[in-house]
Amino acid sequence: MKNPKSCKGNLVLIGGAEDRNKEKAVLENLVGLNKAQKVVIIPTATLYPGECGEDYYYAFRDLGLKQIEVLDIRERKDAAENKNLKIIQDATLVFFTGGDQVRLTEILLDTPLINLIKQRFITQNLTIAGTSAGAAAAANPMTYDGDNSGLIKGSVKHSRGFGFIENITIDTHFVARGRLGRMTQFLCNGYTHKGIGIDENTSVTVQADDTFYVSGSGIVTVVSTENVHFSNFNQIRENEKISLDGIQLGFLQHGTTFDIKTWRTLH
Repeated sequence: MKNPKSCKGNLVLIGGAEDRNKEKAVLENLVGLNKAQKVVIIPTATLYPGECGEDYYYAFRDLGLKQIEVLDIRERKDAAENKNLKIIQDATLVFFTGGDQVRLTEILLDTPLINLIKQRFITQNLTIAGTSAGAAAAANPMTYDGDNSGLIKGSVKHSRGFGFIENITIDTHFVARGRLGRMTQFLCNGYTHKGIGIDENTSVTVQADDTFYVSGSGIVTVVSTENVHFSNFNQIRENEKISLDGIQLGFLQHGTTFDIKTWRTLH
């Protein structure tokens, strides 16, 4: 349960391809967290913000929300405009769509808009959610590329994410796109030793006490390389194959609760 003394909001990370047309279970769970009254949809990650924003507008409307704003920010200067900051100031839920996480962070990172979102998330119980690229960008560090060659050194790239969750990397479409190799290779770098891979139509809800619970139809994979007892990563060159042993893996289903601090399943 959420700590009632904390003002920090929930962070909901969705693995992509969530149901937006039928039961909408993942989105319904999201809306119910803080009884959201006003949702702000940010489709900056996609090259089709109009269509994407409209798609989510109707999905949230079908879930009973009356106040829905699509904040179509395409340039960094837009993220400093007072009218857009005012929209964020009144939001109870901010939702980042999928697309390209590099595009998303290049446009929004270190802007007044993202700084306000983070400040309200930490102190004013704002719920932040992201799907696919929107979930990947929530983490710091943030990964990209390397899908088909995840255990080839140097194939996975990284940059700074928004930092709504720190020192853990988030990956999405995890089972569908076979991204365990990508995750593992990045963790070998040592920038962080822990990662969360989220399947499609599945979410993790990170609460103020640093526990999360799983919702949806797929699997959440938790990965740690803290206790790896063999790795050739530091001995090989770029584009050479990685060998390692001693990875810690967990596979979590709907309803499971996990403690990030101890890296253990609670129930």
